[in-house]
Amino acid sequence: MNKPSTILLIALSWLLMCRCAGSPENDGKGRDYPSKETFDAIDRCMGYMHSDPKRAHTMLDSLRSAKLMTEQRCEYYHAMVAFCGEDSLDGALAICDRLLEGGEYGDDRFLEEEICVLASDITIANKRNLATLRYAKRGIEICHGNELMRSDEATLMARVGAAEQELGRMEQARETYERASQLLNDNASFADLIARISLQKKQASLCQEQKEYDKAIAICHEILNVVERFDQDPSFVEQRPETMQKSGDATHHFAGFYHSQMYGHIARLYRMKVENGLSANAQADTDSVRTYMERWSATDGAQSPDNMANSIRELYFVGMMDQFAEAKGIVEQLYQGDSIVAEYADYLKLMAEDAASRLDLKASNEYLKRALAIGDSISQHETMRVLSEQMSINMVQEQKLAREDAEQQLARHKLIILLQWTLLAIIIISGAVITYLVRKNKESRMIIETTQHDLNETKEEIIELEQQLEDTKAEKAATNMKALYERIGRVMSEQSLYLKPDLDIKMVAEAANSSRSVVSTCINSTTGKPFRQWLAEYRLSLFDQMLKANPDEPIDVLMMRCGYKDQSTFRRQFKATYGMTAGEYKKKLEEANLA
Repeated sequence: MNKPSTILLIALSWLLMCRCAGSPENDGKGRDYPSKETFDAIDRCMGYMHSDPKRAHTMLDSLRSAKLMTEQRCEYYHAMVAFCGEDSLDGALAICDRLLEGGEYGDDRFLEEEICVLASDITIANKRNLATLRYAKRGIEICHGNELMRSDEATLMARVGAAEQELGRMEQARETYERASQLLNDNASFADLIARISLQKKQASLCQEQKEYDKAIAICHEILNVVERFDQDPSFVEQRPETMQKSGDATHHFAGFYHSQMYGHIARLYRMKVENGLSANAQADTDSVRTYMERWSATDGAQSPDNMANSIRELYFVGMMDQFAEAKGIVEQLYQGDSIVAEYADYLKLMAEDAASRLDLKASNEYLKRALAIGDSISQHETMRVLSEQMSINMVQEQKLAREDAEQQLARHKLIILLQWTLLAIIIISGAVITYLVRKNKESRMIIETTQHDLNETKEEIIELEQQLEDTKAEKAATNMKALYERIGRVMSEQSLYLKPDLDIKMVAEAANSSRSVVSTCINSTTGKPFRQWLAEYRLSLFDQMLKANPDEPIDVLMMRCGYKDQSTFRRQFKATYGMTAGEYKKKLEEANLA
């Protein structure tokens, strides 16, 4: 996973920590922040995510033992460490799937959505685009309509757009980005700011892929403007996380990271514009490459080996040879240390060209072979084009490869002729044997045909029996589900399970002498509703019956008889189901009785 994506994910996780972890302190606007003790503890854990993942896992388990976080949230952070610190994509995704399948989040009302964000990041990293769409869309459904989760919804929509872009659905990706942008039109919070930057970077990527370089450059400038404003006046966004409040240095570091990244990216866009022949004024655009590379080289982030590797072609393009030599030396150390990943294929191609220009053909071929080996994110067509161009310069190597290829073709040709003669001999011998056997044993064919006919009939009978068995199983399953649903209704009524305010599907399953998964499947298949919705409608239906039978009883008393202990939960569920408050509904019933 590339480091810019890691930094964005960590920034988002800090925001989510601030909203959900530990003992909350409410800001008066419906958002919870952790206690300083909890925040500092989690901050220390995640600080070891890259340098010592094993220690980060151990510290997270200690926080769980100290009751500073729930079991589910601790597992979520374990998944994040596995993903960001260990590059264990399958392991991290397995944890996310287990948490999403479990579906038990307690009072941590944001955890399910956070898991969807992390799972979508993991599947983006290993290019499982259809899985990305599934996780992101699930998270969007959770966020939709919740003002507090607006930035999270936009972030997930951006991931949907990125997956659509990878699948080649460019128009759908563009529309998805536009819808996400409408959710973030005011950058009201730091979460909105982070989501806006992430979205705009993906929009710039889409424009770059479609060679709309001017649009991509304009988007990068928008990112620079909002980052510059944040750097000069961080208070223009609301409720920044505590990590950004600790000191002005943290804010400045955040801004510096994006300055470096955007300057380098704008220079790259101008360079690609020139090389693709899309510049109205190639000299002016080349000058722009130099201008932004000079700005890039003045930032602290430019000294990062990753930044140098990603910007080395722009340095070479505009002839900034001092900086190019420095960057080349650093990236060469990464190459020798086997640390180069797919993003550095451009560097390897550049080094191959540079070596060939010095007639160092051996080194040139080594760079080209390494570029071919880094195959995940390099199209085969582009790689072969670069290899063909380099080999056309290296005449000696080209002749050698041509001779080797001719020798291999001759060897293959001889082998093919040998195989043909061998096959012909086998056919002649086989024909003779078959003719002899047919002449001597005419009855054998009749026996074979009769046996084949019997086998076909038997096969058809087996298929028919299997179908009957499947139909019988399906009918039995439907009957069992119906009986189980009736049993659930009886135990709910006879044991008054609905009176338990903490009633969950596990308790219902135990009362009905069944398993949690079977009860969940039964309720879903019979009613088409998840357990929580079914339980709410069960209690509200019971309340409706009691109200009609006892119109003089207070609503609060009837509410408690139906299993509600929390008035706010009762009011929210009642209004969502009946479209009015319980008081309005009672008044309506009284008016109907008077009429």
